[in-house]
Amino acid sequence: MPTGTPYEFTAEAIEAASADAFTPYRDFLSSGEPYRSLLRNNPWMKPPSARDELEWGKGWYYDTTVARKHPHWRSVALPQATKDLRQLRKDFYEWGFCLIENGLSPEQCTRLHERVAQQAAAERALGLAHLSPAQQHVWALVNKGADFVKCMEHAPDAVQAGPLIEKINDEVLGAGWNHFSFISNISFPGCYPQGLHQDQSFMAPYNFPEAPAPVLVNTIYILQDVDEVNGGTLIVPGSHRKYRNGETFGAIPPPINLEARAGVIMLMDGRVLHGGAVNRSDKLRYIITNSVVKPWVKQQESFLVTVSPEVLAKASPKFLWRAGFQSTAVRNMVEGYGYRGNVALATPTARWRTCARLRIAAAIATSANYRWTI
Repeated sequence: MPTGTPYEFTAEAIEAASADAFTPYRDFLSSGEPYRSLLRNNPWMKPPSARDELEWGKGWYYDTTVARKHPHWRSVALPQATKDLRQLRKDFYEWGFCLIENGLSPEQCTRLHERVAQQAAAERALGLAHLSPAQQHVWALVNKGADFVKCMEHAPDAVQAGPLIEKINDEVLGAGWNHFSFISNISFPGCYPQGLHQDQSFMAPYNFPEAPAPVLVNTIYILQDVDEVNGGTLIVPGSHRKYRNGETFGAIPPPINLEARAGVIMLMDGRVLHGGAVNRSDKLRYIITNSVVKPWVKQQESFLVTVSPEVLAKASPKFLWRAGFQSTAVRNMVEGYGYRGNVALATPTARWRTCARLRIAAAIATSANYRWTI
């Protein structure tokens, strides 16, 4: 440290003053919630490691089936695919998810499916694929096809249920929401299951058991028929409303595999427990997931860095807002744009020119010839 630094600011003094210190937030921040209480009260939820063999007939969370075959759920009226907005609202509130029938037209579904499959295969062939024991993820879809950009805008010519999806997102999150991430999840034959999780886990341990609404809604595009054989997503219906005071979670009901036809779109509350399932078929299973969030949430996918100049050059104001290029007084501020930046300025050229002018101003202000009187 610089000569003359007070002893109290040295590493040794700080360490000494931290022994048995008053740190009122330590236990909260290290609580491990909500997953600590989930595993303590539901030991069957423990995810297998990649070194473990998957066990069947032992009651593990991934050893399940679709709702109509499940002994716990088969007599329960869970959400069914529908176009009725009133019913979709009720399903989303009560069960934490709803199923939009024919959210994609057959042609739209085929286009997205084929494009994702081509891209995923190319990334595997080039050694660029993001692979885990559970899935291959195709990131940065926004740069990999015009239809993906249109999906982020909810344009009806790419996703025919787009206006309906926007309406539900507005009602759940409030107007002005942003995209959190937009990727494809590809389960390969014999893949391992993901651990059951919440998509808004970034809030942990700030779980707010009494919060009536989520901060994230996930949109899941079903690109082919899914069920318990090919790895229909694991989901615990109603788990978004299973919080309790004290421990975050007590006992919860078992998960099911999602059963849905190609073209269905599932909207899911970010607090619902879910995860990628085991694909027990001999073919790849493709879905696309698009999470949207309250605008103050930091995006998982850094669109400000990711989006290509070619996409930006043709981007609409709606796309720019949702990708995070719009500044307000509380987020995404960039010097030179003011407290509410105009999305029309959010191009590489405009940003470069603004930053260049500010650098020149800074250089003048620090020069010996600068006078405050001019």
